[in-house]
Amino acid sequence: MKRNIVRVFMLITVLVMLTAGLSACKGGAAAPADKVKVGLSFSDFATERWKPESEIMKKALEAKGYEVLVQEAAHDVKLQNDQIDNMVAQGVKGLIIVAEDGEAAVTSVDKAVKAGVKVIAYDRPIKTASVSAYLTFDNTEVGRQEALGVMTALGLPGSTTWTADNPAKVVLSGGSPTDNNAHLVRNGQMEVIQPYIDSGVIKVVADFWVENWDAAKALSQMENTLTANQNKIDAVIASNDGTALGELTALKAQGLAGKVPISGQDATADGCNSIVKGEQTVTVYKDFRLLAPKAVDSLDALINGKTLEGVQTIPLKTLFGDDKLTGDMACVFLPVVQVNKDNVYQEIVVSGFQPYDAVYRDIPADQLPPKPGEAAAATEAPAATEPILIGLSFSDFATERWKPESELLTTALEALGYKVVVQEAAHDVKLQNDQIDNMVAQGAKGLIIIAEDGAAVVTAADKAAAAGVKVIAYDRPIKSSSVSAYLTFDNTEVGRQEALGVMTALGLPGSTTWTADNPAKVVLSGGSPTDNNAHLVRNGQMEVIQPYIDSGVIKIVADFWVENWDAAKALSQMENTLTANQNKIDAVIASNDGTALGELTALKAQGLAGKVPISGQDASADGCNSIVKGEQTVTVYKDFRLLVPKAVETMDALIKGNAIEGVQTIPLKTLFGDDTLTGDMACVFLPVVQVNKDNVYQEIVVSKFQPYDAVYRDIPADQLPPKP
Repeated sequence: MKRNIVRVFMLITVLVMLTAGLSACKGGAAAPADKVKVGLSFSDFATERWKPESEIMKKALEAKGYEVLVQEAAHDVKLQNDQIDNMVAQGVKGLIIVAEDGEAAVTSVDKAVKAGVKVIAYDRPIKTASVSAYLTFDNTEVGRQEALGVMTALGLPGSTTWTADNPAKVVLSGGSPTDNNAHLVRNGQMEVIQPYIDSGVIKVVADFWVENWDAAKALSQMENTLTANQNKIDAVIASNDGTALGELTALKAQGLAGKVPISGQDATADGCNSIVKGEQTVTVYKDFRLLAPKAVDSLDALINGKTLEGVQTIPLKTLFGDDKLTGDMACVFLPVVQVNKDNVYQEIVVSGFQPYDAVYRDIPADQLPPKPGEAAAATEAPAATEPILIGLSFSDFATERWKPESELLTTALEALGYKVVVQEAAHDVKLQNDQIDNMVAQGAKGLIIIAEDGAAVVTAADKAAAAGVKVIAYDRPIKSSSVSAYLTFDNTEVGRQEALGVMTALGLPGSTTWTADNPAKVVLSGGSPTDNNAHLVRNGQMEVIQPYIDSGVIKIVADFWVENWDAAKALSQMENTLTANQNKIDAVIASNDGTALGELTALKAQGLAGKVPISGQDASADGCNSIVKGEQTVTVYKDFRLLVPKAVETMDALIKGNAIEGVQTIPLKTLFGDDTLTGDMACVFLPVVQVNKDNVYQEIVVSKFQPYDAVYRDIPADQLPPKP
């Protein structure tokens, strides 16, 4: 079954061609006859990711003409300082440093900078304003995603198992206490779990930190924790894959592996293998293939006196949570992705981040997915004299993504032997209900519905379910517990990422421009008011911006919703907003690419495009093209190539009476924020990724989500990246 679905949707394996790509970039070092030296200083090579990253950076820097020195300190703080001093003495002009201790490294870093060396803090901050740039992933978001993965596995929110009288017993396992990133990760974890702690739904029964992120120490600490709690723990929020796997050894010894959810990060081969075995629950994927080339390009730019792209300036006191610190740091934050059993194949294996054979080692042959690039074995279609009819009901085809998704769904379902009928309602609520009724009358046994209005379509959906039809709400919820399953992306996270992208472009947090006396003037542009997803997106946006509103740092000068997500209506509403505010706006948080592009038309007319940050979602070809042109600031990438096969797999399972994988049960009152609703809904939520000018090439073009020529149309030839 899954082989056939994946066969239809197999994405071309993406391998990052660093050497070729980087050598094609602008800039470069001195001529080979007099090579400029640069140094790479690593805290250790015991951490799985550091050795390959050192090799990637070395090769890329050499391709630019540099001579590269590489040192590894084996967790020895003094040794790392000595190695840095030695590289400076050898005449390096630039250093990329993975610090063992971000405070202890200050001495050698400050000396290097005084000697004219450009210093990049790589993935771990160094506690001094002398650093030229700090490149890392969003480590607070790592913690959020770890905790969200574990909470989801516990059935939260909405669980009836865990209550104030029977709280889930949770263990917190932090990373190395000397690594500032470990504390940022913990901050993100606590953002998610603190409300559950406050309400008594979870109880933290142990909280420890693992020196040097050492798996053996994590194992020992977990053994002690299990003994102290008589093995009665319900979940572990661990901070990376190495410590999680150490702790899993202790859990296995007590028969708890696979029963107690546990998180990690880094998407290591061992961690992903543990996930496919059903032991580790979740990891957080930080694609260092994006970070390493960014570091190389940044160091090259610094050495050659050029401006860094994608930088935001953050006060050290904010970055380290220490009011005694002064000065700022130039930071570049890259996005992260939550990975679990449902998306590990696509995100990690198909993308080429980890080898297929490493992730799927020791997995029985009959449980293996196909190797990327190989045709999956054909499976038999559902046994029936006549093909079973499945109906696809779309709200509209004006929204760019719906037409291609209808075609992908049709192809995949037909490949499984189903007959498919497709209807499009052109934003007409009554017409959609009539079309659904008609498909049921034709004998459809399953329906995949993209609802124009999640409340209005209940009438037709309930009638269909009462007739024995399996109904999937696709990407938009239907306000009825008769729905068999709701498949979507995490739309609240979409809103968070949109708002985060715009706040980052404004220099928040940490901006000295925006204050209570001079707040940034922000426009909120919501999606269609009849689309529940638009409200979930708005919820996520408000989570990010409400603290800025409360502190007076931003002021909402307009707040409107765009009926039917219509670009023309968005244009008109933005024109009115600009007139009302005499063109004095500083940012727009728009909710999808279509409305953002409509609003950009109004901004262009006033000379504000590219000056006023604006967000979107869907990573449409036009939206991504606008991003590379420097107009739209950010979009949120929802890879429907993951959603489509999941919908087909789910429909096939429902028709055959099989269990759906990756489901969590959510009360309707929670899903819709309406206490009058009763009943639950089976939900599957897929992850999303923030995309901006820095990662649009890798995330969108290299992955083949959008065509190169569409994203880079009208871009001057000398500014084009290489074709993948």
